Amino acid sequence: MRLKILQWNIWGREKVENILKLVKRVNSDILCFQELMIGSAYNNKQDVAKIISEKTNFEYNFALAHKSDVGRILGNGIFSRFKIIKNSNFFIADSKNSNDYSSQGRSCAVSKILINNEKDITIATAHSSYNNKFIENEAKLNEIKMLVNFFKNNTNRLVFTGDLNIAPNTESIRQIEKHLVHCGPDYEKPTWTTKPFSYSGFEEDKLRWRLDYAFATKDIKIINSKIIQTEYSDHLPILVEIEI
Repeated sequence: MRLKILQWNIWGREKVENILKLVKRVNSDILCFQELMIGSAYNNKQDVAKIISEKTNFEYNFALAHKSDVGRILGNGIFSRFKIIKNSNFFIADSKNSNDYSSQGRSCAVSKILINNEKDITIATAHSSYNNKFIENEAKLNEIKMLVNFFKNNTNRLVFTGDLNIAPNTESIRQIEKHLVHCGPDYEKPTWTTKPFSYSGFEEDKLRWRLDYAFATKDIKIINSKIIQTEYSDHLPILVEIEI
């Protein structure tokens, strides 16, 4: 059975109708999204995950990550053409300060999905903390450690994706690769940023960072992977085709 999985940080500022345009064009079986918002003015304070589910007729799992002082909710989501039979979301970082990207709550969404009443697959997606200039610090390594502990307990038919806010040539990625296989594309292919970024003295307006990834357990056959070009969001999506 072949499956197409789309990994994408959809950007909290992007209009949901634009996200749906790309979803329709790519026609994936499973969607792994970060920066899903509830209560954002950019989408009239609507529940973006719920809208995506309703418009695609996909089942979904929303994993709360952070709640701001003014009530905006940020999280990750898994959307599936097939039946979701179990969710087991967990936090990788507690919320400390809603006004600082590096101190926001962070989570990993986890869903077990039954494919055509035959086989099940576990899909997990996370949005790791932002550190200025994507510096790898102790907090980042602690988040990765929590993810690695999850991988150790899920050694079969697992696909993990996410915006990890870290470059490929880091200890974080090396730790993940001890347990999972990189699905591609090659690490030198960038996914961020397509929009000007300015925060806490760090500015970037070029597409030259690889922050988004897809990994799988060794029992999953990776057919192909590619980065999708789009004007929507500040991240480019990754489309992976697998066989289970």
